[in-house]
Amino acid sequence: MSYRISLNLVENGLNFISKSIETIDKPDEDLKYSLINLHAGIQLLLKEMLYQEHWSLIFQNVETADKNKLKSGDFISVNQDTLIKRLQKISGIEFDEQLLEKMDWLRKERNKTEHYHFVVTADVLKSNIVKLFTYFIPFIKTEMIETGYISSDDERFYEIQDYLNEFDEYVSERLELIQSLLSNKEIILQCPICNQETIEFTDETDAFCYFCDKKIENFTEQYIDSFVDTYSHVMDGGEDPLNECPECELETFLCLDEYQYVCLTCGVKPTQDDLTTCNGPRCNGKLIYRRDEDVADFCGYCTDYFKHA
Repeated sequence: MSYRISLNLVENGLNFISKSIETIDKPDEDLKYSLINLHAGIQLLLKEMLYQEHWSLIFQNVETADKNKLKSGDFISVNQDTLIKRLQKISGIEFDEQLLEKMDWLRKERNKTEHYHFVVTADVLKSNIVKLFTYFIPFIKTEMIETGYISSDDERFYEIQDYLNEFDEYVSERLELIQSLLSNKEIILQCPICNQETIEFTDETDAFCYFCDKKIENFTEQYIDSFVDTYSHVMDGGEDPLNECPECELETFLCLDEYQYVCLTCGVKPTQDDLTTCNGPRCNGKLIYRRDEDVADFCGYCTDYFKHA
């Protein structure tokens, strides 16, 4: 009779990682627990991937695999080297070399901390843990969330991310890592989730944040709520920061820096040189595309007025 054993590897792994983050910025004597808990958490998440391939693979010696031992916990679990090799060769998992390097560093430091004494300096420890996270968070998204090992709305994982986004060292490392991806983008907008200028925006259905490493849902609404000062216009009689777009005619046309414009709906990105204001009597100076010098700059509304006047 077959039966399914639930090991809760993902739940326990994320809990250990959360505990690691809680102590990463604490006094030096607490930092060793960041090492121990982070190593345990990563190992459990990777073992879950191997367990999903087949339960026997998380035994160091597969020949001794026994479901009763698995259920009781009375067995020697796969070590890190074997774990990674099996994931690569059996599951086809690809690891970034930088991630493998940092995981190996973590394993060695954890061993020294557990069996000898805490010798690494706090600054070195924090720096390496932060660098490990910059590679491990994208790995989780690609190999565990997209494949269904972790739910896409898992609160614990996003709590971990939210905390890291408030950690200056992590933010700096992450921004440095993704800089090459951003360098050739035409316009980068600020992300309403992480507050970093790391959004590649195409239109309201296609806004991707390289820092969050995900598509941002309802980006237009979130961006306006977070960064566009409509309050002053409504309450104090200030100038409305949103104009009618000359392309899609929706009132989501925004000037970013007195020269560059972008429509937060259709994604057009004209500059001030491409635009002018309508000279007609009906639209109150609507922004329109600049025409040839010998053609009057009128919007469609004012043009229709002249035709029927």
